[in-house]
Amino acid sequence: MGKLTFDRLKKILCMFTLVFFVMSLTAASVSAESNDANKWNQEKKKWDAEKKTWDKEKNTWSNEKKKWDAEKKTWDKKKKGNEYNSWLNKYNAWLSKYSAWSSKYNKWESNHRKWEANYNKWRNNH
Repeated sequence: MGKLTFDRLKKILCMFTLVFFVMSLTAASVSAESNDANKWNQEKKKWDAEKKTWDKEKNTWSNEKKKWDAEKKTWDKKKKGNEYNSWLNKYNAWLSKYSAWSSKYNKWESNHRKWEANYNKWRNNH
């Protein structure tokens, strides 16, 4: 009888050990997922804040572009004189700054799209 009791006790301890092991693995995977979710949510907040900043800048540059394009139409009718040359120099300087900003914006937008695709992929999988 003593051996039978010992075998049952051994089986029960093995079962408890197995259950405890499975529970610890489950808990570890759940906590890892929440850290992953936390990381993605923090990145999303960062990207959203950057997007607001870039959108404000884009609106400012678009308004300036409209102003310069309207002036350009006016100056296209009279392309002579020192005033035109002075305006043209200012316009070209602005256009150079606009092109540099536009290049930076397009690069940021491309990176944002890549990140957004990865974020959406992660979100759909969880």
